[in-house]
Parts: sequence; C-alpha cells; structure tokens
Amino acid sequence: MCWMKIFAKELKDTLRDRRTIMMMIVMPVVMIPLLITVVVKIQVSQVERAQENQLRIAFIGGAHAPELLTLFQRDDGFFIVETVPEDTAMAMTAGEELDGVVVVPESFPATIAQDRQGEIRIIFKSSEAYGVARSKLEDVIEAFSRQIVTDRIARFNLDENLFDAISIQKTDISSAQEKLAEAAGGWLPYLFVIFSFMGAMYPGLDLGAGEKERGTLETLLSSPASRLEIVVGKFLVVMLAGIATALIAMMGVYLTVQQFPEIPSDVFDIIMDMLGPKMILMIFSLLLPVTAFFAAVILGLSIYARSFKEAQSIITPLNIAIIFPAIIGTLPGIELNAKTALVPILNVSLATKDMLAGTVNPLYLTEVYASLFLLAGMSIFWCVKWFNREETLFRN
Repeated sequence: MCWMKIFAKELKDTLRDRRTIMMMIVMPVVMIPLLITVVVKIQVSQVERAQENQLRIAFIGGAHAPELLTLFQRDDGFFIVETVPEDTAMAMTAGEELDGVVVVPESFPATIAQDRQGEIRIIFKSSEAYGVARSKLEDVIEAFSRQIVTDRIARFNLDENLFDAISIQKTDISSAQEKLAEAAGGWLPYLFVIFSFMGAMYPGLDLGAGEKERGTLETLLSSPASRLEIVVGKFLVVMLAGIATALIAMMGVYLTVQQFPEIPSDVFDIIMDMLGPKMILMIFSLLLPVTAFFAAVILGLSIYARSFKEAQSIITPLNIAIIFPAIIGTLPGIELNAKTALVPILNVSLATKDMLAGTVNPLYLTEVYASLFLLAGMSIFWCVKWFNREETLFRN
C-alpha cells in the first residue's frame, strides 16, 4: 500500500534529522532525570544548610527569664545578642541582620510565679530560610515551657493529663497512594503532554514547511500515492515521534525515582506500583488521542506555512495554549467532573491524577476518552482537508 511506503520513507527521513532525534530521545532522557534530580538536590541542600547555620538572634528581657536565656546560650545553633532595643531588633530582622528576636516581658516572672500562662514574643521573617528561625525558636521555648509544667505537676502532685482538657486525635483517611497521587499526579501528565507536543513539533515542521523549502513536496505529490495516503503517512510519523518522546519521558521518571535510596521502602513500593506497566498503559491510552490531535494540528499548520521559520512562529506559541490547562490541573481543588472531562489537556491531567490515586470515576473517564478521540478525529479530518487545498500547498 502506498501510505505504508510513504510512512516508511518519512520515518527514515525523520530519523536522519538531528533536531528530531534531540527532541524525541536526548531531551526527555537527559532533561527529565536532570530536572527532577536538580530540583530535589537543591531543595534538600538548602534545607540542610538552613538547619546547620548558626542563627543570630536578639534576646530582650533575659533578666526576666534567665533559665530560658541559658537554654538558648547552651544551644550551639544560636548566637545571642542581648543588648538590642526591641524596635531596633525588629528593623535588624527585617534587614536580615538578625535571624530572629525573643522578647520576654517584665511581667513574665510574676505570671509564672502565680502558676498562670506566661507570654513570650518571637519575631522572625517567615520568607527566609524555609522558616527555620521560627521553628528553632519555638522548639527551645516549648522545651522551657515543658520544664515549667513539669515543675508545677511535681509541686501540686497533679495528673499531667489535667493540663490537657482536650486531646485532638488526628486521623487522616487518605492512603499513601492518594497522597502521592495528589502531589505527583498533577505535574506528571504535565510533563508527558509537553514532551509529546515537543516530540511531534519538529518532525511536523520538517515534513510540511521543511519539504516546501527543500522543494521535495512537489516530487512527492507527483508520485502514484494519493494526497490522502501522503498526509496519512506524514501524520503517522509525526504522531509516532510525539508518542515515543512521551514514553521515553515516562521511562526517565521511572529510572530517576530509583536513584533515591532515601525513599522509605513502603513509599517506594507504592511509587513503583503507580509507575507500573498497567498504569503506564492507561496513561498512554490518554496520550494517544492527545498526541494525534497535536500531530494533526502541527502538520496542518506546517503545510500552511510558507517556510520553516514561519511555521515555527505559528506553532511555537501553541506551547502556551498547552501549558495553561496542564498547569490548571496541578492546582488544588480542581477535580475531574462532567465539565472538566470535556476540556482538552486539562482532562488528561485530572484523569491521570485520579488513575494514580485509584479513585477515577468510570463515567467521567469514559467522557474523557470520548472527548479526546472526537477531538483527534476532527483534527485529522481538518488536516486532510487542509492538505487537499492547492492554495495551502502552494501558498506564496
């Protein structure tokens, strides 16, 4: 069949293009592990560095709580500045000359002596160093508070539960898989959708506008193959490139996760199950019609363009149209329902999140598949009609 020959010929030409190979294979294989690894490593490094740094704090009113001051002085994580006025200390904290301030009011000793609840003020800048200053200040003050409570319990010979009139028992019924799916389910399909578009873009540009520039499109049109067979062959190559890129991106995620031995074994098992063959196949079934839509639109616009440069200027802004609904899918509170199941790309993101969590609604999933395949069919039909127009093929 002629379309098979066109497919084989175009695939061979595509695989010879270095830009296509870069976008299909090298980019997802290198960028996915590199992106995840760099982000994780930087965040872990920053948190550890912030935890290890010695905090420079002002302690105001040390004479009113000498025991608390002693606790801070014994902690190597703090450098104490005692003779700083409160207003000046606040300004210094805002200017990052200090990491925090502890203020003990003059009434504190009398309040504690009366076995009442004392008040200590801490001043910090929450936007700095992952909130480490606030956390460390609270830890020392809480330790001091426990000392006071323990002393009161001993003096009055009381039951320690007397000081806790209400005990809040926190029960989270979300499974570990649901938590992981909520965290990763939004950005995983975002990556796959973006890479499927990127993988289809360069072959689509080359097989349309590129052939126009090289003058090989006329030769192909003069062959025994019909225009339908030509466009089907080209379309399949572009679609295959997009799917291959997305699958390689999935493989990159799978291999990257295995490079973090610090992940707890139970969590690791859940992640591996979420990225298992069954789940990959389900995600692939969603990407298939989406990639078909990308391939048809890119090829149609590429055929329309006068040159490769013009095709790039037309198609590249589509990245924004793709990124926007994909990002919406990562936002909390956005769920798969009868309406969102009809929104292209967003429905892929939300359906993937529910698949990973194991909570997908079959009715909504059916609606997602129906809308995606309908969109893919319409885009393919448009591409074929566009290719059959002489004013499109030979646009000057």
